[in-house]
Amino acid sequence: MLRDLTIQNYRLFKDFHIDELARVNLIVGKNNSGKTSLLESIYLLVEKGDTNVFLKVLCSRDDSNEYYDPSFDSVIKRGLLPDTPWQISNLFHDHNYVASNQILIKSNKDQDLRLRIILDDWQRIEISQFDKFSSLNFPPAFGLLFLYTRGKINLKNLIPVDKNGLIQTSHLLNVSHQSRPQAISNQFIVSTNLSYNQLASSWDKISLTSEESTVIKALQIVEPDVERINFLSQPTSLGRAIVRLKGRDKPVPLNVMGDGMRRILGLAITTVTSEDGVLLVDEIDTGLHYQTQTDMWRLIVKTAQRLNVQVFATTHSWDCISAFQEVLSESSDPSVGKLFRLSARGEEIRAIPYTAEELAVAVPESIEVR
Repeated sequence: MLRDLTIQNYRLFKDFHIDELARVNLIVGKNNSGKTSLLESIYLLVEKGDTNVFLKVLCSRDDSNEYYDPSFDSVIKRGLLPDTPWQISNLFHDHNYVASNQILIKSNKDQDLRLRIILDDWQRIEISQFDKFSSLNFPPAFGLLFLYTRGKINLKNLIPVDKNGLIQTSHLLNVSHQSRPQAISNQFIVSTNLSYNQLASSWDKISLTSEESTVIKALQIVEPDVERINFLSQPTSLGRAIVRLKGRDKPVPLNVMGDGMRRILGLAITTVTSEDGVLLVDEIDTGLHYQTQTDMWRLIVKTAQRLNVQVFATTHSWDCISAFQEVLSESSDPSVGKLFRLSARGEEIRAIPYTAEELAVAVPESIEVR
């Protein structure tokens, strides 16, 4: 579990540090305070600089998340990525993408994890360390190097970048991945809902296991009459996902039951399939009525404790904060969760922590923590 995080030179973060992280962490702050960038940084670090994960992050920023699914490599090979190239200057603080500029993301407590993302001249990179670049028609101007270290583990990845600071779709087939240890299931949910293909793929891992009942209980937060859920192998007039409701003879399409059902389904499935890993959720309350959010937090906190999942979520909602505080106050271990407010002063962004005890004072008095 991450206990601390340092981010240097990534997007809004010039030199940022957050400490004493909990099992469940709620991140709040004004628009453009770095909440999503914080989630991205954690995702890149725990995924060990995997360049496919990096491309997923770029896709989500471009509202193109429908272009990828859990088998991202196959999506690239099928040519389903948008033709629009990605501009990397936005990754660096002050949009500065000069050669030798680098991003650092690290965690020191408990375990020493470090990811450096370095922009370097192509001619200075030892291309012999990487393969699959022989088919490039011309050498790119830069290379984006991903260097991950954890103890004796050292992983390297590389993405070509052209002279304008763009990653061209045509170069993605040449992205080289060094083999790495089997990845723990870390997941990042953006503010839009997961696709039905993603949900179905994850459901296959838990169908007919003890975790299936956890997902059903989650759906019952929004619709108490839900008894079962299933995913069809091919879309029909009922859609891809169907649910059985108490007292009904025929299944009901999930897609007619509102965004709240789909959101809570995505949260439940990803939480139970992130065992021993990290779950990151941007705008966790999206589509959920305020009266369901306390039960949503109970589900996430209890499942995270039981399956050893560390959760990072963002919100703008006071109702979501209040629900989070209520669940922490009834927990036998209030330290399981903590709220962090990101506050910007000039170029400096600070993380101001609120423990369960401090939230118990702030929320009833309507003291602003957003």
